[in-house]
Amino acid sequence: MSSLRPEDPRSIGDYQLLGRLGAGGMGRVYLGRSPGGRDVAVKVVHVELVRRPEFRSRFRREVEAARLVSGAFTAPVIDADPDAPLPWLVTSYIAGPSLEQAVVEQGPFGTDAVRRLAAGLAEALVSIHSVNLVHRDLKPSNVLLAQDGPRVIDFGIVRSVEGDSITGTGHMAGSPGFMAPEQVSGDEITPATDIFCLGAVLAFAATGGNPFGAGPTPALLYRVVHNEPDVTAVGDPALRALIAACLAKDPADRPTPRDILARIGPADAESTMALPRIPPGPDTAAGHTHVPGPARRTREADPPRPARPATQVEPTPAPAGRSRRAFLLSGAGAVAALGVGAGLWFNRPESAGPPESAPGPAQPVGVWPLDEASGALARDTAGDNDGTASGVRWRAGGEGAAEFDGNGSQIITEVPVLRTGAGRSFTVAAWVRLATEPGTFATVVSQEAGDASGFYLQYSSDEQRWAFARPGQRAVGYSVPAVNTWTHLVGVCDGAGRKLRLYVDGVQQAETRDIRPLPAPGGLMIGRATYEGRPSDFFPGAIRDVRVFDRALTSARIKALV
Repeated sequence: MSSLRPEDPRSIGDYQLLGRLGAGGMGRVYLGRSPGGRDVAVKVVHVELVRRPEFRSRFRREVEAARLVSGAFTAPVIDADPDAPLPWLVTSYIAGPSLEQAVVEQGPFGTDAVRRLAAGLAEALVSIHSVNLVHRDLKPSNVLLAQDGPRVIDFGIVRSVEGDSITGTGHMAGSPGFMAPEQVSGDEITPATDIFCLGAVLAFAATGGNPFGAGPTPALLYRVVHNEPDVTAVGDPALRALIAACLAKDPADRPTPRDILARIGPADAESTMALPRIPPGPDTAAGHTHVPGPARRTREADPPRPARPATQVEPTPAPAGRSRRAFLLSGAGAVAALGVGAGLWFNRPESAGPPESAPGPAQPVGVWPLDEASGALARDTAGDNDGTASGVRWRAGGEGAAEFDGNGSQIITEVPVLRTGAGRSFTVAAWVRLATEPGTFATVVSQEAGDASGFYLQYSSDEQRWAFARPGQRAVGYSVPAVNTWTHLVGVCDGAGRKLRLYVDGVQQAETRDIRPLPAPGGLMIGRATYEGRPSDFFPGAIRDVRVFDRALTSARIKALV
């Protein structure tokens, strides 16, 4: 959760707003408190949606239908106002991380855990379908993991937002990789559509990946329609067969939710009420997750790297005199109130032992929020590589960022932060906003290397696109950069595979062969680069939340950054 920003309302209806939980296609999501003191999730619709014809009447119908949904594995609608200037609805607040976050941070689930997940989600779909609703956007980020089982959120809302086909409003009624073939082709949507999405969700939980792979959205949607899913990584034959059945191209060939429950059978002795086994990270704060990148100015909540003191990780400490296990078992409400995710019910049995020996997710070796109010120091909140700022104007307050004039503004560290030579992997990420369309190359992040820079996360004036580059080679994106729009850029150098990859707003847009893995012994630079031994490629606009990692991040991890 992040704090409220100046432009955010302080209350909606009778509900006091406490902070931002995230954002999505429908609008912003806030943590709220009811007049009686109950924590709730308050969702406020984007103003652009209100301008669409028939939106309010569709929204009203869907809210009324969603009120009818009840079940142990759904988050019910508590209140709504379709007639407000910006329509809103209130749902139960679920304390726990999303399935997406859990898999990214802890890895794939075991077979028993996936079976319990399948049972909970199938039961949720029984409740949803029984009132003639189709979820249409069942995906890992819409599944929250409460202490007593999974919860499906946002049911019935996608239809009111997106229309009846992916072409009706110019938006997709679903999420690439977790859409059924009939959604992609604009054919009839039925309850069987949710079953296909469920199959993709279960495959993600079991393997950590999508059964149709990764890559640009058009390629992914093509594979959903025309290619068979790859479920070979699912080890258990019965579970693999169930997932494959859910992913059948023909809706008539897919099982119903009750069929799934029958195939899974009765819950085993270790039910979904199992006690927590994995200590959740401090960023798995109470449900309805997915804090938008620009609003996050805290560092990554990852396990500490051995070379760094644990105090830099900033976890929420257990109360004095109590063990970590006792702290985790103290109840979901207390855990959520302290900013720690609810116990993860899906983990391994007691005999399997703790998972601490497994490698954790990547921790950034440098994080520069760039939210200073004044001065010439740009703090590195992940390490000791503070940068010296020259000609930078700070945008403090609700939208902390560094403003670069495109002529001489820069931030430079004294020493190199990344190793960039042959065989070295690294990732650089930043939120950027162009003040004007550059007439030359404009570099967001680079590292000095003699006559040139070791890498460039930049705007390429040759193609007028975003790029991740080395001298003489570029992975160039396909989306057109927009002026005065915050955009998340990630450059990944895969040292082992000798690849450079570019991600724009969490989507991989380009990949090229890394033919010149140039060592960069100089300081890390934000807002410009070096070429022919001189400063060059100054950036015109704002930059915030720069993060660098000493490894190649996965697509799922990059999506979590956004």
